[in-house]
Amino acid sequence: MRTNRIKIVIAAACLALLALIAIQVRWMNYSRQLLDEQFEHRVDMALCNAVQTTAEEPQSTVVMTCANNKGSCCADIVPESMILSDSQLRKNLDRSLAFYNINLPYSVNVVKPSPFGTTEATAFSCALDPLVTDDTRRLTLNFPTKQNYILQRMNVMIGSSALILGAILLVFFAASYYLLKQKRLADQNLDFFNHMAHEFKTPLTNIKLAAGLLGRKKPELKDDQVLQVITKESNQLIQQIERFLQMASLEFNKNPLQRQSLDLENLIREIIEDLTPSIREKEAVVELEVRGSLPTMYGDALHLRNAFRNLIDNALKYCDTTPNIHILLETSKDNQIQVAIRDNGLGICEHELSSVFKEFNRGEEATAKRFSGFGLGLAYVKKIVDLHQGNIAVASEHKHGTCFSLSFPLK
Repeated sequence: MRTNRIKIVIAAACLALLALIAIQVRWMNYSRQLLDEQFEHRVDMALCNAVQTTAEEPQSTVVMTCANNKGSCCADIVPESMILSDSQLRKNLDRSLAFYNINLPYSVNVVKPSPFGTTEATAFSCALDPLVTDDTRRLTLNFPTKQNYILQRMNVMIGSSALILGAILLVFFAASYYLLKQKRLADQNLDFFNHMAHEFKTPLTNIKLAAGLLGRKKPELKDDQVLQVITKESNQLIQQIERFLQMASLEFNKNPLQRQSLDLENLIREIIEDLTPSIREKEAVVELEVRGSLPTMYGDALHLRNAFRNLIDNALKYCDTTPNIHILLETSKDNQIQVAIRDNGLGICEHELSSVFKEFNRGEEATAKRFSGFGLGLAYVKKIVDLHQGNIAVASEHKHGTCFSLSFPLK
């Protein structure tokens, strides 16, 4: 399951990076279009200003020709070559382009009207009127180095974008590498602990069987304190190993739930019966109250048994006085099976309630009084409840007991 999550996270990060690159490219293209439009606008302004200024200056060759023809200034007497060779027009063009900060080499041309009668103006063009009266021709400019000029204007933008994207890609690949590396190490650690747990479980089981066999063969040793310690401690270690293996199997989805119809009341009664030796040893009082008739529940009997056993076992263990445990079963108004397990144990401090279901978390009271355990029991219970689409809540007051409230949907 964690492997799939890591793959999903990496895939999502890759998609986010691709989206970021696509947005960045689109933004760069949009910026280039804006620079093109600004450049075109400035050139058009400079060109039209040069034509207007030239028409007002008597030094212009075109203006002098028009004056010699008694003010007649039309296309027939002003050829294209005269316009292109007009030095005053060139001076005014250079001056206007410099005013608009355009210092690029250019070429000038005169475009004749289209034979099809179209009037669309080309880029970097301006009508010759009023320099040449009623002339439909247009004066155009061409900039061979325009693209290089635009790219130079975008150098800082392109460089900073490439630098930021490069840094993001570097961090992404480094994070992915270390994430996958940590995942491999976690898998190795899990395999090691699984093998170690199985290696411990086998000899402990043999020790437990040998102690039981010795007690049956020699009845006089049945109440022997050493034999009782061996049996008790081996049982305790086996339970802790089983909890670890169950939690690991659920975490990595190697042991999915086997759902079936079950009677929750009978299940809890069987758990109480299994815990009879511990209940008698603690002289505990365990009360099961069932309100109304309970419908059949659909779930995994094995994992639910382990979860409820953990809760009842904790209620027995974390208690300084005679344990008093009350278990309530009922059906809620929204058709959910409610289970409440209340005890009179040590309770949980208020600041520890938010982390009570975290793995390997042990309360201050449990640590101070040296209660055995790895802090996996309640995390396992929470996992089982979540897998059954249920809810679990805890209410507790230090030194005044704890109440775990569980709810499960019927289907």
